[in-house]
Amino acid sequence: MLPFLSYLGAGILQAPVLERARFNVTRTLEQNQSNGITSVDVNLAIQNQASETICLFIDEKVQQGMKITDGGLQRWVVLRSGEQEELKYTFNAMRGNFFWNDVRTVVGDPLGLIETEMFLPANAMIQIRPQIKKFKAIPFRPHSTLHSPGSIPARLGGSGTNFFGVREYHSGDSLRRLDWRLTARHPRKFFTKEFEQEEIAEIGLLLDARQCSELKIGEESLFESCVGATASLAEMFLHQGHRVGLLVVGETMLNAFPGYGKTQLHHIMGCLSKAKVEAENGTSISLDFSPIRVFPSHALIIIISPITPADWPLFLRLRAYGYQVVLVSPDPIDFASTTLAQDTTNRLAVRAARLERRLRLNDIAQLQIPVIDWQISQPLFPLVRNALTRTRGQREH
Repeated sequence: MLPFLSYLGAGILQAPVLERARFNVTRTLEQNQSNGITSVDVNLAIQNQASETICLFIDEKVQQGMKITDGGLQRWVVLRSGEQEELKYTFNAMRGNFFWNDVRTVVGDPLGLIETEMFLPANAMIQIRPQIKKFKAIPFRPHSTLHSPGSIPARLGGSGTNFFGVREYHSGDSLRRLDWRLTARHPRKFFTKEFEQEEIAEIGLLLDARQCSELKIGEESLFESCVGATASLAEMFLHQGHRVGLLVVGETMLNAFPGYGKTQLHHIMGCLSKAKVEAENGTSISLDFSPIRVFPSHALIIIISPITPADWPLFLRLRAYGYQVVLVSPDPIDFASTTLAQDTTNRLAVRAARLERRLRLNDIAQLQIPVIDWQISQPLFPLVRNALTRTRGQREH
């Protein structure tokens, strides 16, 4: 028994006194982006502020969505009084909000006999936003505009750059706009030139985040492509000066009320970074139950969704309310067909699914709604530009 008792006594004598154990913990984060990949460097520094040597085990946790690419999350260290140890690691993530409140540590003796678990405060937070593809400005004409200066011809006379018409002179009109030729033909009347006003548009983005619309193959996700498309469209419209709002429809609803400028882009990116596909409680959610009234009347609503058969009533309701609608529908059949075996059964199944999807999109196009049948391997900008500049809603090929 003497060797064992000696071993235990040595462990007890060398075990630190928890009341005197003090640590200074700091966590720093650095975000880098290269080639469309977002990586975050995490540096966790722990300093021993006690007067005795402490044996410490550091155990960092992995959050959902993190993929560790460099470094380790666990380490045994021996810290003398005043010494500091750093734990460094790098992780990749597509998007999301990541929070750290503390770090798990185990304080013990060098022999590992007496150990005590401690959670040291180490607060930090980082938000990884979806990747934005820069789109050029699209010169489109919505059915209705807001009475604020912008870049869209509003079909109204007033101040602008393009000639709109001629009317009789009213008191207060600028003399520089007098039409002298027409005035010369009517000696007792004066006429003023009018120019077409240029205003901004009201735009709403509706993103489908339902589980029934998600399709994931390996690390590729149809929903992530929709999130990236929504972020790019929001950045383009806000850069043009329009007022943009966002609604994310899923098990958890997220929305950013309509607004302008960089502040609104920050709000929209915050919503998109938190958007995720969650398991539905028993029943599938239809887009027809979306609270579309968060968008002002007569707004241009762009729906980003693969569309299910139960979603068709939403488009009837939108048209009845007077909204102008554009559908951007990523093709899940094209997304999944590359992973199927090229046999007769699969070819017939893919063909039948394509016919069913084409009929579904044609039903929506008959409501004079431009439909973009988007294969996510293709660039989206030319399809959106063609859909917004056309006068009649036809299906995009």
